[in-house]
Amino acid sequence: MKDYKNVRVRRSNRTGTKRIYVKRVDGGRISSRPGTGALFKMITVIMLAATGFLSWQAYRAIMHADLFVVAGVDVKGVKMLGERDIKDIVDIFNGQNIFRADLAAAVKRAEGNPWIKEARIYRRLPNRITMVFTERVPSAILDTSTGRYLMDGEGMILERLPKDQVSAWPLPVVAIRDCRARIGEPVTAEGLPEALQLIDEIAARGGWQLADVTVRADSSDSLTAVYAGYQFKIGSGHYSEKLRRLAEIITDVKERRLEIAYVDLRPERQAAVMVKKK
Repeated sequence: MKDYKNVRVRRSNRTGTKRIYVKRVDGGRISSRPGTGALFKMITVIMLAATGFLSWQAYRAIMHADLFVVAGVDVKGVKMLGERDIKDIVDIFNGQNIFRADLAAAVKRAEGNPWIKEARIYRRLPNRITMVFTERVPSAILDTSTGRYLMDGEGMILERLPKDQVSAWPLPVVAIRDCRARIGEPVTAEGLPEALQLIDEIAARGGWQLADVTVRADSSDSLTAVYAGYQFKIGSGHYSEKLRRLAEIITDVKERRLEIAYVDLRPERQAAVMVKKK
């Protein structure tokens, strides 16, 4: 065996570069065995069909399983809503599969009740529904030519008040003679927003018994507060400033021991005081 370690190559036979040349050889395509592609496609189709069938069977089992039939509804946030109203809302889930229960329809049905301002409904697996209500809060009594109604701070009519129940609600009264009041709908009378703003300002200022306040609001310009037998013609806007001026007038009237019929605060920067004749 020859040892090629120490063989010297003649300079004339050496190449002038150290670059390595690579020659590509086309070995041709490797052909697959006949029928392999068709077999693979067939197996894929069978697997997909089996997966779909099993998924469908699982879906049917879940949709018809007694485990997922709604067993109860938990209601939170209820103070004013009656038992009958609650039952009317939750009956939509009777016998329903929890996955098929239409939560959007239930929310719409709940918010159709005038007392419910907002409803949120959740599924609690395996078989319970949770309903969270935000109720409307009565803030005034609307007095119209057709009757008296409970109303919230947004002017939404909550329910009609029988005469024997009016005293059970120690709330300020907004009196509007020509006013259409429908339960579950907001009042659209022109003077109502101004009347509610005035009531809010009176409450924030303090010193008034709100249950004894009546605001006549046939129009915003004629807005009048009736309190302790006095009439205070307030008009529209600048309620904080007008109430401040009114407090000064009342203090002055008491010091002079005068009896007044009304105070007109509608003129800007002044007030008219009508004194009762003795």
